[in-house]
Amino acid sequence: MTQNRGRNYFNAAMRDELEDLRRAVEPLFERIARHPLVREIAEGRFPRERLRILAEQEYHYTLHIYDYFALSVLQMPDREGKEFFIEMAHREVGYLAQYQHFLRALGLEPEVAVRAEPLPGVLAAPNFLVHVAVSRTPAENLAAFLFIEEVWSEVCRALHAGFRAHYGFTESEVQCFALPPLDPAREVALIRKYAAEGAWEAIRRTARLALEYEAMFFDAVHAGSRGEGG
Repeated sequence: MTQNRGRNYFNAAMRDELEDLRRAVEPLFERIARHPLVREIAEGRFPRERLRILAEQEYHYTLHIYDYFALSVLQMPDREGKEFFIEMAHREVGYLAQYQHFLRALGLEPEVAVRAEPLPGVLAAPNFLVHVAVSRTPAENLAAFLFIEEVWSEVCRALHAGFRAHYGFTESEVQCFALPPLDPAREVALIRKYAAEGAWEAIRRTARLALEYEAMFFDAVHAGSRGEGG
């Protein structure tokens, strides 16, 4: 009985910690999801000729994230965690294959897009995720990935709707932005499984930094499209 009460208290505390974490990062989440770049595309106000900048920079981001998935598989302490990141890597391969249709719709071949220079800040998030996979804990890694994926899913819904409504893209050309969102329940369960008692301050810090660096991508592309970068 006492043991069960202790386990129930621990599970309730874990739920509270996750809810606190979501509340803590909500302003950053909203900053990205409602970023001027995202809103301008969703509303058809972003110049079509400047979509090339977004396309090139997102291609760089996606190519750099491959190393992160490989390192995350190695970092996970058990089969369940490793299988999760193997599946996420497979999902990313599918996204990249579909993304090439978007590049070509803009007159860009992948080998041309990759030669574009990454704007300062564009690779901040994938580089930080590599650091987390190498130097932080599995729970911190999963929390960082969870919030980046959740906000990217919301951004993709807005971009997909904007591209279809205002820019004349066919569905096949922007299908990459209509990938089904992840169910966070599995990832949340893994975070709870790996989070050691007293680790939540570090988890909150890592999740916050991940979103700070993710926001730098949108800031950099928006500034670059306006000729403000450099």
